[in-house]
Formats: sequence, structure tokens, C-alpha cells
Amino acid sequence: MPWDEHFHEIVIPAWQAYLRSETRLTDAANARDDVALKRAGYEALREGGAATIYLHHFAEIVMRAQPAWARKIRSLRDLRRWVSKHCTMLRNDNRPVADVELCEDVADALKHAVLTQRLDVRQVRENDAVIALSAGYGELAFGEGKFGGVVANTGVRALSSVCQNVVDAWRRVSGIALPPIGDV
Repeated sequence: MPWDEHFHEIVIPAWQAYLRSETRLTDAANARDDVALKRAGYEALREGGAATIYLHHFAEIVMRAQPAWARKIRSLRDLRRWVSKHCTMLRNDNRPVADVELCEDVADALKHAVLTQRLDVRQVRENDAVIALSAGYGELAFGEGKFGGVVANTGVRALSSVCQNVVDAWRRVSGIALPPIGDV
């Protein structure tokens, strides 16, 4: 499958499924239905995990495909570093964020449960740090979501924003136009 087809048919739908699960989580919280809230929380965690795993592993798809825009990059690590340089907080070019790295840590933590390697640079160290939660006013960065967080060494971050930022970074480096935030 070509890299761009993989992006549009695998990565983006996984991210959109996560955003829909966040909406269901919000609805369950508003309904004050504890059973529905628990189920919706698990769904958001599952879909958020899938989205981060597909986003993280997209670099491997790109390295294998070697599109013209990435031909000079020789390693997976260099590719991720390059993409990370194009990652900003909710399209604010003045606020670079390390969300490519955070996405990697989330994907690895969900895959391995507890991380044991490179702990000095990890923002997330275990799967219990990826949670569906309700953040109070002022707990997240301005503009970040209300549920579905990542407890990182740097504080609580909205996973929806992390995914949005990483999707946007991939779009920037590959030349794909940025649609309005939240759109496919």
C-alpha cells in the first residue's frame, strides 16, 4: 500500500475513531451514567491507543516507501526527529511540542505495559499513565481537550491534541494541506 493511502485509509480513520470515542465519553459523563462512563472510558483508551500506535508506526511506512519528500533521510530515528521539528501545539507555530516523542512513549507504554528502556527520556513510563479523565479548568494547555489524557512527566496532556499535532506534523512534511482542526 502506498504511504499516502496508508495515511488516509489507516492513520486518519484510527485518529477519527478515537475522536468519536471521546464524544461518546463526554456524552456518558454528561448523562452521569457510571456504567456507560466506564465502558466509554475503555473505548476511548482502546481507540486512543490504536491511533497513537498507527501514528507512531507511520514513520516505518514512510521509510519503506521512500517518497520524494523523505528520500534524504536515512534512518527511522532521523525521520522522527525531522517530523518532530514540524510539530506545534494546535497549529501555533510559536509553540513547538515534543508530541512525536510523546506519541511514541504512549504507543510503547500501551504495547509493553511498563517501559524498562530509555527511562531517562520517556515522558510516559507505563500504560496506567494513559487514562480517560476529566481535567479541571486550567489543568491542560489552552485549547486542549477535556477527556482522554496522558499523564506525562511534563504534566497532563490531552491525547486528542497530541494526535492532532502529530497528524499535522506529518501533513506538513509530506505536503498534505491542513484542513480545519478536527476535520479529516
